[in-house]
Amino acid sequence: MPSHPSPAVPAHPWAALFLLCAAIFAVITTEVVPIGILPRVVGEFGLDESAGGLLVSLYAALVAVTAVPLTRLTARLPRKPVLLATLVVFTLSNAVAALAGSFAWLVVARAVGGMAHALFFALAIGYATRIAPPGSVGKALALTTMGGSAGFILGVPAGTALAEALSWRWTFGALALLTGAAFVVALVLLPAVEHSVEASRVLVPGGGTLLLVAGLAGAAFLGHYTLYTYVSPLLLSAGLDASWLSVTLVVFGVAGLVAIRLVSGRLDRRPVRWLFVVPAAVGAGLLLMGVAATGSWLWGLLVIGALWVAAFAPINSVFQNMLVRVGRENPEMSGAWINVMCNIGIGGGSALGGVALGLGGYPLAAWVGCGVLVVALGVTWAGRARLRAVSGD
Repeated sequence: MPSHPSPAVPAHPWAALFLLCAAIFAVITTEVVPIGILPRVVGEFGLDESAGGLLVSLYAALVAVTAVPLTRLTARLPRKPVLLATLVVFTLSNAVAALAGSFAWLVVARAVGGMAHALFFALAIGYATRIAPPGSVGKALALTTMGGSAGFILGVPAGTALAEALSWRWTFGALALLTGAAFVVALVLLPAVEHSVEASRVLVPGGGTLLLVAGLAGAAFLGHYTLYTYVSPLLLSAGLDASWLSVTLVVFGVAGLVAIRLVSGRLDRRPVRWLFVVPAAVGAGLLLMGVAATGSWLWGLLVIGALWVAAFAPINSVFQNMLVRVGRENPEMSGAWINVMCNIGIGGGSALGGVALGLGGYPLAAWVGCGVLVVALGVTWAGRARLRAVSGD
């Protein structure tokens, strides 16, 4: 009798991982597209942009608050049906947003999408870990991370262009079609995976070491977003023509994709080393961005900015790779914890950067972010023995 592969080991794992990459692209685009279409949304409903910011801030807050509880609540359920259910919720959320007759309904649609996002990413990280070929977990996570990076780079400009050509409602309608298509393809092609119900009951797989790694990931996001939140006004204040801003950000993003591609094949060798290399590169970028910002040196900001963003791009892959090693018995919950900490880091970085801007401008924001990375590297050095013990580095 011919042997068949286990459902947890698909015959074509990279095809399944590319599918996850595409689904993540759709989900990340759903999260960030309001950044580009916000003026048109608030204009139609007669609101100011601060009120419209609720479409982004509420979404991120719900991701941070619900990731762990929802992952725990669904721990006993089969992985594939739950992942498919999140894509259904995304599709309905985007459809309701497209048809919203009031701003309140639009906020409700976004809130539901935020909770689906919280669960989806925990499951996606666990899925990528379970279907990755042996010895290629880091490479698999880097591939799925590229879907998120592409959402930032391509999703926002495409959604904004569609809103300008037709309407912001068409943007959400297109996202509903995109997430719906992801559901159909996943239903047909995504393999089922096995997971231990007993292991899934553990709230913090890996104990204190997992919280250490998740906290370090959050610190990396905190330091980076202290300046990155304000990179557009920084470039404009240094003399960049507004018509070149979108192109510049796309170039930064492409540099990030290249960096992920270069690093991805190396993450499975000495994973602890990358916990030092990548955050150190981000910290160096912040330090140099602060120097260039001091003199409003536009070309310096453009070149250093591209290298800085490229250095940060693999950060998700680096920490996810480490987290699923620490909490290998329950990778979904490991994914939930990094989801929580990274969203806290993004929000905290934005707030910290705003305070620094008020006190000392863009250079201070850059140097404060660099300081956060230096402290995080010190904590990583102090915990290196524990990290190496659980990672096999």
